Amino acid sequence: MANVLSQDEVDSLLQGIDKGKVKAEADIPEREELVKPYDFVIGEGSIHLKMPHLRIINQRLVDFLRTSLSLITRSTVDIDISSTEAIKFGEFARSIPIPTSLNIFKMEPLRGFGLLVVEAPLVFAFVDTFFGGKGGSKVKLEERSFTTIELKIIEKIVKITLHDFEQAWSDIHKLKVVFTRSEMDPQFAAIVTPNDTVIVIRFIVDIANASGFMTLCMPYSTIEPIGEKLRSKFHGEKLDVDQAWTRYIEKKIKELPINLVCTLGVTKITGRELLEMKVGDVIKLDQKVSDPLIMSIDGIPKFRGYPGTSNKRKAIRISERLQ
Repeated sequence: MANVLSQDEVDSLLQGIDKGKVKAEADIPEREELVKPYDFVIGEGSIHLKMPHLRIINQRLVDFLRTSLSLITRSTVDIDISSTEAIKFGEFARSIPIPTSLNIFKMEPLRGFGLLVVEAPLVFAFVDTFFGGKGGSKVKLEERSFTTIELKIIEKIVKITLHDFEQAWSDIHKLKVVFTRSEMDPQFAAIVTPNDTVIVIRFIVDIANASGFMTLCMPYSTIEPIGEKLRSKFHGEKLDVDQAWTRYIEKKIKELPINLVCTLGVTKITGRELLEMKVGDVIKLDQKVSDPLIMSIDGIPKFRGYPGTSNKRKAIRISERLQ
């Protein structure tokens, strides 16, 4: 009963509320919860339909890498896109085998970090090819770390890949891709929280007698500021314009023969008049001799001019260009 207020205490409390000395519960402002909007545009799964320009960028990267890696390894390197999807980073990290070369990079001026994953079989294939092998040597992966030489070679491969990645993005958005560091354990390469969405682009690489996967992982929050460029429908049509081909097409168009027709005049007659016509009859047109004539291309009026002669041939002097 000690917790029950007396009548005097109740009256004092009510007076305090009326005078504003005591704040009622309804007057206490509610704490605003931090609400993060969910982007329904990206979601999870395949994103090429949602970001069509990402397909263009990925295909350009494949084309660049086929040339760059073939030159540096002095062997034929074939690369294809295996998959492109948006998933949670935690799910992606759990799928990474160990050991694996995890290479962290920045995409300046965009915020955040990206991850380039080169699986161990592909690392050993590159190393074997660098030293004159055919990329088919068998290496036990259990409890195996990369040697200093292997790390140096794979760093060179990674920097070439990131340079080509930068070039592939150049027509969409200018980036400066900077290599930061390498790791082998996924727990030391957490570029975002496990629940954050990342865009994962997996490439299958065939080199000599070996093959393996190379994977690009980019946080969706990193490329979100330029998302409209990736979702635009028409920008991709402006990519990779071949100026030499453009000049060739323009030259050929200018060489096409065009049938230019000059109409002296028009009139209407009946079928009876047409049947009764004979040599020597005069047909009156709907315009005077002094009126300008219309010149047309495929029935479309293009010029207006006056008839005359030039070098003993019939000619038209253009007086106006029609729009």
